[in-house]
Amino acid sequence: MQPTTETRPRRGFFRRASDGFTDFGSFTLPTWQVSADLKQPSWLRKPEKFTLGNRNMQGAALHPQTGMLWTHEHGPQGGDEINVMRSGVNYGWPVITYGANYGIGTKIGEGTRKEGMAQPIHYWVPSIAPSGMAFYTGERFPRWKGDLFVGALRDQMLVRLKLDGEKVAKEERLLKGVLGRIRDVRAGPDGFLYLLTDEAHGVLARLEPAL
Repeated sequence: MQPTTETRPRRGFFRRASDGFTDFGSFTLPTWQVSADLKQPSWLRKPEKFTLGNRNMQGAALHPQTGMLWTHEHGPQGGDEINVMRSGVNYGWPVITYGANYGIGTKIGEGTRKEGMAQPIHYWVPSIAPSGMAFYTGERFPRWKGDLFVGALRDQMLVRLKLDGEKVAKEERLLKGVLGRIRDVRAGPDGFLYLLTDEAHGVLARLEPAL
């Protein structure tokens, strides 16, 4: 999404860049969704602003046990990442990133870490171009219960992340090159996983256990 020149914020949209005084690069929510009791730093100058330092979000899902919002975003050249959204947290972009400038590979910002800025739960170098995500809570795949699934455009695959709390304990790459660019992932009420591809003749595929 390209920044707009309008001065009135478009609530609920994800924006690029970040300076703390505009909506660019922040995660914004409708005013009614933000509690007045939240302890927020001074840069949260608008009632709808929730976080800072987000780049280009492509997927979001609520954790089935904690209710926390998990998101992933595209990095530049490398540095795609997964984060857990918390009020008042600065997720770093463009000051810190695990990615580099497109094409030339030069450094962006100040490095990969800085005090006061959150580290991602998980990141990918090189990029996989994540798109869509879902927690699996069904019964059809007992070993996958509680795992996080992420589609990938660049490597045309489905990524399964085994979690240990808010840490990724294991990553498994599935269906690489089989279906094409996976745009979205959903866990259906029937316990199956559904994948939507991003192609001229795309497909909606249902993932079933092997017999």
